[in-house]
Amino acid sequence: MSIKENLRRAMDENGVSVASLASSINADASSIRKYLSGSIRPNDAVLARLARSLGCTEEELRYGRPRRTYGRLTTDDVSRATGICPLSLRIGLQRGIWPFGVAYKRPGSSQYTYEYDPAAVIRWVADRKAIAEGITNETRKSVSGPFGGKPCQ
Repeated sequence: MSIKENLRRAMDENGVSVASLASSINADASSIRKYLSGSIRPNDAVLARLARSLGCTEEELRYGRPRRTYGRLTTDDVSRATGICPLSLRIGLQRGIWPFGVAYKRPGSSQYTYEYDPAAVIRWVADRKAIAEGITNETRKSVSGPFGGKPCQ
């Protein structure tokens, strides 16, 4: 991704307007608009002020956020852990169904950003496993086998 795309993403994720970003780094709003359009690139000093103001690193603005960082789960990670398809995860988070994450609608866009709480995902998976084991054990105790009422093995 380019600086202009990374800058736009960081602004959207933080709900920062062009005017407020410009004010926070002591720049003109027209300069921010030029960075966003790609007509000019911010120099190193400006890039550092932008990153500091947006709560990210200069590298994230230059090269984009790494696909996976320590402590941050992707939708694919959570899908593999829970057995829930990625589309169902996204829709469930948008509707507030899943207790282990949130979906934020990006300002001025129809797109969402998804965040997962790793500890909540682990608890949810462990709870489902315990429930499944409990049901299986209860089923084994209560279901009679076809020969003489012995429980199923």
